[in-house]
Amino acid sequence: MTAKNHKSAGDRTRTGRIERIQADFHAENPPGSAQSAFYSSSRPLIILLLAYLLRVFRLDHQELRGDEAFGYFFSLRTFDDIVQATLDLREPHPVASYYVQHVWLDWVGHSEFALRYLGVLFSVLAVALGYRLALRLGLGRGVALLGAALMAASPYAVWHSQDARMYSMSLCLTLASSWLMLESLQRGRRRLWVAYLLVTWAALFTHYFAIFIVAAQNVFVLGRALLTRRMGIPVTQWIQYQIVLVFFALPWFLTAQQTLTGYGGNGSSPGFLDMARRTLGAFTVGESLPTEWRLLFGGTGAILVALAMGSLWRQGANQQRTLTLLLLLWLVPVLTTWISARSRPIFDERYLIAASPAFYFLVAAGLGALHRRWRILPAALGIVLAAGMLLSLGNHYFDPAYSKTRGWRELAVAFERFSSGLPADQVRLAQNFPDPTIWYYYDGPVAHIVLPPQPNDAEGAAEVVDELVAEEVQRVILPVQAADWWDGSAIAPAALAGEYVLAAETQIGVWPVHVYSRPPAQLSPLDVTFANGLAVHAAAVTPDRILNGGLLTVHLRWGGQTETLTGSEKIFLHLIDASGQIVAQADQSLAIPAGDDPVSSYGILLPETLAAGPHFLVFGLYDPSLDGAPRILTEDGRDSVELLRSGGS
Repeated sequence: MTAKNHKSAGDRTRTGRIERIQADFHAENPPGSAQSAFYSSSRPLIILLLAYLLRVFRLDHQELRGDEAFGYFFSLRTFDDIVQATLDLREPHPVASYYVQHVWLDWVGHSEFALRYLGVLFSVLAVALGYRLALRLGLGRGVALLGAALMAASPYAVWHSQDARMYSMSLCLTLASSWLMLESLQRGRRRLWVAYLLVTWAALFTHYFAIFIVAAQNVFVLGRALLTRRMGIPVTQWIQYQIVLVFFALPWFLTAQQTLTGYGGNGSSPGFLDMARRTLGAFTVGESLPTEWRLLFGGTGAILVALAMGSLWRQGANQQRTLTLLLLLWLVPVLTTWISARSRPIFDERYLIAASPAFYFLVAAGLGALHRRWRILPAALGIVLAAGMLLSLGNHYFDPAYSKTRGWRELAVAFERFSSGLPADQVRLAQNFPDPTIWYYYDGPVAHIVLPPQPNDAEGAAEVVDELVAEEVQRVILPVQAADWWDGSAIAPAALAGEYVLAAETQIGVWPVHVYSRPPAQLSPLDVTFANGLAVHAAAVTPDRILNGGLLTVHLRWGGQTETLTGSEKIFLHLIDASGQIVAQADQSLAIPAGDDPVSSYGILLPETLAAGPHFLVFGLYDPSLDGAPRILTEDGRDSVELLRSGGS
C-alpha cells in the first residue's frame, strides 16, 4: 500500500513537471486541434499548392550549374564508393544527399527535371513543417499562415528548391528536428525522442552546418533550464539523447576531420556589416536583384524583425521564450558561419538556408505586430516586401542575367558541330577548369582533357599538349572559363598556341570558344602561283565535307617568293552557293611561318543552315593597304582558287 502510494506520488510529480513545461511553451493550438485545423482549412493547402507551383514552374528551364553536375556524377557511384570518394577527395559535404539522390535517379531517371524534382519535394515539405513549428511555438494561426506563405514565395527558398543539391533537404530536416525537439520536450514520448534522434542525425549527414541548428537548440533548452532552475525529466532526457546523438555522429566526424579542418572554402570572408547586408538581402528577396536593391529590401526585413521582437516581448513570458528560440535558430547558424569564415573563405548565402525559416516567421510576426492607427506601417512594409519578392522571382524565372549558368546546351551542340566530319580520336575537347557540367550535356565520342591538369600548372599543360601532338590530334576545342584559381594566367591558350594555330574564335553563351588546329600529316598537291611570286604547293581542308554549322580548317603549304611579301597581305576564305553568293567568309592575316615548306592553317565558320545545292570553298589573297583593297590574282588570272566542292548537308 505504501509503495503504491509512493508510485502514485511520483507519477503525479512527473505529470506536474510535464504540464508546467507544456504551459511554458504556451502551445496555443494543442496537437489535436492544430492538426484538425490544418486539415480542415483550405488555407494551408493553398499555401502548399502555391509553394509547389512556384517550385515546379520552369524547373528544367535553366541549365545545371557546376555544383549540380558534380553532385549528379558523384551520386552515380555505388554507396561504398560515395563514402570512399567523400573521404579521398575531401568533399566538403557529407553523404546523405548523395545516397538519396542515387536511389532517386534509379527510380525516376536522369533528366534535369527529375534531378531537381527531389529538391522541390523537400522544399514543399519544409513549408508544411514550418507551419507546424509556428503553431507549436504559439505564434497564432494567422502568423503561422503568413510565415508559411513567406516561405512558399521566398525567392531564396525557390532558388534552392530548383537546385539539385542538398540545401532543400537540409532545410527540411533541420525544421523537422526543431519541431520534434518541441514535441519531445512537451509530450515526453519515447517515439518522438527516437524520431528527433533519427531526423537530426540525418540532418548532420546531409550538411555539416546543421550542427549550428543543434547548437541553437541546446543553447535554448539548457539555457532555459539553468535560468529557470527547472532541470525536469524532459531536460534530463534531452541531455541523454544529445549524448546518444553525439555517440552515433562522432565516428563520421572524426573520420572526416581532415575535410572539416582542411577545407579551404570557395566562398568569402566578409566583414560583419557586409555579412548582415548579404544575409538580410538573400533571405528577404533572394539574389536575383541588383545589390543595391537587395540592401533596400533587406532593410525592410530587418525593420519587420525589430517590430516582431518588440511585439513578442510585450506579450509576456510565453512569447518571450518563443522569441528567444526563433532568434537562436536564426542568429546562431548565421553568426557561427560568419565567425568560421573569418579564418577561411567559407561564407556563402546558400549555407545559411537552415536559418531562414526563423527569419520568415519573425517577419510574419512583425507584419502582424501593430494594430489600429499604426497598422499602416507594417502594411506598407509588407507591400514593399511583396514587390521585391515578385521582382526577384520574375528575374529568376525569365531574366538570363540571373540564370545559374547559360550556354551549356548550346556549347554541347557546338562541340558536336565543331568535331563533326573528323575522326573522334583526332579531336579533343579541352577545359581550362574541371567543370563537370558539360559532360552532363555532351555525351558524344570525343574525349576531353583539362588544361592545365592541376591548378596553374604550366609545365603540366605543356606536357599534355606534347601528348596531343604525339597522338596526331588535329583539332582542340577550348571554351575559356573564368577560373583565376585554376588558370589565372591563360595557361591553356598559351600551351596550345605553342603547337597549334588558333583557327577560329566564337562566343557561345558566356564562353569565348577557341578552336585550335594542326595540319594533317599529308596534304594534297596544289600548284598555284600568285602574281606577287607567292606559291601554294599543297593544301588540305579538314574535314573534307561542308557541314551545317561546322568549322572548316584550310591548311596551305607555301613556297615561291615569300621574301617579296610586305606584311599587309591577307587571305580570304569564301563559301559560295550555287548562285554565286557568298554565304560564309573569313579574312585573316597571311601569317606564313618561317622554315622550309611552311604550312599555315586558317578557319572558316559555316552557317547553321545552308540551302540545298552545291557549295564551293575558295581562297585568295588581297592587300588592304592598296587602294580598293584589290585581290592579288594568280599567274593565270584567277582571283580565287577552289579548294572544296560539296552538295551540302
